Amino acid sequence: MAIYHCSMSTVSRSSGRSAVAAAAYRTAEKILNEHDGELHDFTRRSGVADSEIVLPQNSDADWALARSVLWNAAEKAEKRKDSRVAREFEVSLPHELDADQRAASAREFAQHLPDRYRAAVDMAIHEPNGKTVDRNHPAHLLMTTRQLVPNTQNRLGDKTHFEREGKWLMAQGLPVE
Repeated sequence: MAIYHCSMSTVSRSSGRSAVAAAAYRTAEKILNEHDGELHDFTRRSGVADSEIVLPQNSDADWALARSVLWNAAEKAEKRKDSRVAREFEVSLPHELDADQRAASAREFAQHLPDRYRAAVDMAIHEPNGKTVDRNHPAHLLMTTRQLVPNTQNRLGDKTHFEREGKWLMAQGLPVE
């Protein structure tokens, strides 16, 4: 029987984290953080079954499909030392699904976020770690806190509505999330 799990956390500079490091770790890649010059190399890490970047439907921001470019743009867009640079959603995918079904399910969940918030989502599906009785496959969805801007190169725009305070949303005539 599948056990449901979904959690959300932030990647914030105030806690010493970076979006570049988080993306490199989740996808087992090597990415240079241009903000601080640190090279994050997780290529020896195993257990990543699938990864891809999901953009809003009909987006012309093809530059954001390059993981290094996307997450360095997210770091560059934030100026404060306590900035929130990304938001992560972790969803447990049932082990009863096969690999294609897990990927399709995660992709559908991931696609909802950029379509609603005009952000980019970096999705990685991991194999169960074997250290627990949980056989489910975790999907990590790392979302930019800023919107993709049409017709720009390597630049993110305003904060997504997900990141805004309720009083700002109400002042704009938008529903409070």
